[in-house]
Amino acid sequence: MLDLAENKLEGSLNATEFWKLRYLTSIDISMNDFGGHADMYFGPAMVYVNYSRNRFTSAGFKRFNAAYDTMNMVELSNNLIDMEAVDLFQNVPLNVTELNLSNNTLRGAFPDSFPFLGKLTRFTIANNDMEGPIPLGLADFTDLTVLDFAGNKLSQGIPPGIGY
Repeated sequence: MLDLAENKLEGSLNATEFWKLRYLTSIDISMNDFGGHADMYFGPAMVYVNYSRNRFTSAGFKRFNAAYDTMNMVELSNNLIDMEAVDLFQNVPLNVTELNLSNNTLRGAFPDSFPFLGKLTRFTIANNDMEGPIPLGLADFTDLTVLDFAGNKLSQGIPPGIGY
């Protein structure tokens, strides 16, 4: 575990440095002043990442990432991430069970499919600039216990099978 939360650390991160820590299972750098791109590129043992409450302006996952099969929880809330949501959703690891993207500036419509939702139990994307319909396929993910889309610009009603 690497816990650097609640400090005054700043600058950008070189994610390849974390990749060298091959047995590290969690990283918490929340409540600092890191900025730039939050690259989700980690060693093969990584399970939990908390990058919340920083100043990251973009984020992304790498498909050929050693942690692609082990990553379970990703916390990116309360940053300055200003990008198209479909670009961020690319390559989210399939084993992620909790994904928090709230309080950023993610924009655009949801993609037609969410391949990464297979094991997701908590998906929070509240208080962004998402628009368009709620994806129909969300009703197929029966393990979801939290689905928070509050504070966006969604339209066209609630799809059958969600919320009732």
